[in-house]
Order: sequence, then structure tokens, then C-alpha cells
Amino acid sequence: MKQQMAIWSGVVALAALAGPDRLAGQMVLTTDAGAFNNYTWRGVTMTNKVVVQPDAYLSVPGGGGAAVIGVWGNIDAGQYDDPVNDFSEGGGTGPWDATEIDVWAEYGHPLGTTFTGTMGGLLYLFPNESGLTNEANQTFEVYGKLQATGLPLAPKVSAFYDVAKVDGLYLETTLTHTLQAIKGFPLTFGALAGWSAGQAVNQNDPSEIANFSENGLTHLDFSATGALAAGPVVLAPTAHLLVANDEFTKFTKPGVTNDVKGWVGLTLTWSKPLTAAPVTQK
Repeated sequence: MKQQMAIWSGVVALAALAGPDRLAGQMVLTTDAGAFNNYTWRGVTMTNKVVVQPDAYLSVPGGGGAAVIGVWGNIDAGQYDDPVNDFSEGGGTGPWDATEIDVWAEYGHPLGTTFTGTMGGLLYLFPNESGLTNEANQTFEVYGKLQATGLPLAPKVSAFYDVAKVDGLYLETTLTHTLQAIKGFPLTFGALAGWSAGQAVNQNDPSEIANFSENGLTHLDFSATGALAAGPVVLAPTAHLLVANDEFTKFTKPGVTNDVKGWVGLTLTWSKPLTAAPVTQK
């Protein structure tokens, strides 16, 4: 349950600073750590106070594309024991409670000169039994992405199919645009729409686990992410404004729902090439 786009904010920032060819054709190890004022997954608030989210992934070029394998985690950084104002994925057993570990692998490949296709799998693991972090919520998703990298706003469509917990489809459509107006601080704006296509409450058996209350548009996510190089580290501040459409995404804290909510945070990213850059024959 990755923080919405947060796992990629460092990647976007690094790419904006480095340019498209700097690490092309190299095996690269990337680590990042993000701190956010809450944990929002696909528009749904999972923890409504401070979280820390470390991540590491290895990119390996091959076959004209690149394979990536990574691991990501969510840590509830505080004690969420106020039943009136606090909600935690881990049930408030912190502080510094590791509530979720995701393992993922994917392969991306250019499709002609305009499109890039990606296929992957995502395993959700929960290391304790409190709150939502129990075996009943462990699951696996297969996903595919198609992005028009050669078109304005780089439109992307992503489809995630849960094969274990809810046995349903979740879709995302995304637009992004990077401004280089401030030298040394590119700013990427994003607009995302989430859609449930089979992950809603089963009306025939409401006791079954569901990710959303209804099928259809779940939420809109408007974001701005900056990038600032500090030696080998890229600092990526981000801010997200969510317009909730599903009852599950409107949840903010116990007994409180909002049509509009948001989250902010900072991601620090460090990448290291593990192989030499390929030699280009002239």
C-alpha cells in the first residue's frame, strides 16, 4: 500500500535533475526515505498522523528495457492511542511500529518511440497483528502500466488486479508536467484519478474485505513535487490535494469524513550506479 505516488517522487526528482540519459544502461541501486504527515493509500487514509516510509530498489537493464525489484515499508512514527482523533494502520501500538512491508518487481520496455509498457507484481506483507496489519489483509497484485512518454503531459494508465484479498481491479489515470523555471529546482505537477472496478463492498456479502465502498471514481489527487540536489542526495518536497468521491476515501479520522483532504512530506533519495556506463561507439 504505497503512499500515493510517494515511492516515485524521488525517482521523478532524480530524473528531472539528471536528464534522461545519465543512468541509462546501468545497474543502479536507489534508496529513499520519506516522512509524511499521514499515510494515504489510493485516497484512503491508513494512518492520520506522522509516518516514515523507507524504500530500496535495484534497476537492472536488459532486453532493451529494465527490470526493477524493490522493498518498501511504512512505520507509524508516533503513539496513536487517542480513539477520538487518532487512526493508525497498526492499531496505535507504536511508537516506531513497522506496520507494512511491500515487495515488488517489474519490467519496463519502450514500445516504439512514444510509449513505455510495464508489467509487475506487488506483495503486501504485514509484520504484526494489530489494527489492519494482520494476515487477513496480506495480498498480491499483478499490474500493468502504459505511459505515452513522447506526448505532452506524459499520460499514463495503470491497472492493478488484486488476486487474493478482494479479487478485483483498481485503475489509475495520470498526467504530469515538469517546469524548469527555477534553476536547480524542477517542479513536477501531477493529476491522478483512481477508479475501482471490482474492489467495492460486495452487496451480496458485506462481510467480505473491500478496498472501496462502491465501484467507479474513487478520488482525484493533485500534486506538486520539487527536487533539490544536495550532494549525492535529492530532496523532494511534495504536497497532495485529494478530492474524495468514495465513502472510504472521505474518511479522515474516527467519525470524521471530508470531501477534500491532503498530505505533505519530504523524500530523500540516493542512487548509486553499480556498473559502468555503456560505451557508445561513434
